[in-house]
Amino acid sequence: MNIINFINRFPDEASCVEFIKSQRIKQGIICKKCTGIKHYWLENKLSFQCASCGFRTSIKSGTVMQSSN
Repeated sequence: MNIINFINRFPDEASCVEFIKSQRIKQGIICKKCTGIKHYWLENKLSFQCASCGFRTSIKSGTVMQSSN
């Protein structure tokens, strides 16, 4: 993908978040604390919250962007 295609595909941060979120959901999210598999999306925190224990997992956790700003 070249830079023009990238800008057309992801014109703003919200479109990037939606893409990463959909990929994470498709892959499946497993809670690091209790290994639960049911999560809720917290829009204001940009993270997933485990339905079992309440542990939050950031959208970047477990990806190559985990330690990036």
